[in-house]
Amino acid sequence: MSAAETDDLSHVSFANPDFLEKNGLTPSNVLEYFYTSPFYQRIGQNSINEQRRRGLKVEVQPGHHEFVVLAANEDAKEGKVETCIFVIQRLQHPATPKETFYVIAGTIYQAPELSELFKSALCQSAIGALSILQKQLEAMRPPEADSQPPAASPGWPSWCLFEQPPVPSAWRVPIEVPKWRGRRMLSTQ
Repeated sequence: MSAAETDDLSHVSFANPDFLEKNGLTPSNVLEYFYTSPFYQRIGQNSINEQRRRGLKVEVQPGHHEFVVLAANEDAKEGKVETCIFVIQRLQHPATPKETFYVIAGTIYQAPELSELFKSALCQSAIGALSILQKQLEAMRPPEADSQPPAASPGWPSWCLFEQPPVPSAWRVPIEVPKWRGRRMLSTQ
């Protein structure tokens, strides 16, 4: 694994069953639980939280970061580990949000960045659009003698199937194109 892969914890989840069994999980100890995770081990060693844990008096200065509990559901407040949800965020002072973490039923997850969510949604949309365009191109190709029309294909979404009614005979009037000679138009009648 490269250094970049080991630093990326966005696809990692963490649970410490020993801590949960011994202490449970409440708003008063959820940060202690978070401190046992690789998320904190990677970026929390120089945080305000770590300095406070060591008993140091800390003066908050710009650039320092701190982990805070942003929210907890009712079950979390009552100490029900099986259904608890906590939201923990790393703030870089002065109060700039950085990473966000979720503790759901005792398992810690890192929330994806907003840019990753947009990237994923755009990729899914592009794949869907490409599929539709490919099927429309298939429909525009002249059919071979033994092939079925594209509308009979099971891969088409229903909203892509358009009826192709025959052209009304009134619309099939022959069009006479005027003949031009020099700068003057000659009448065809």
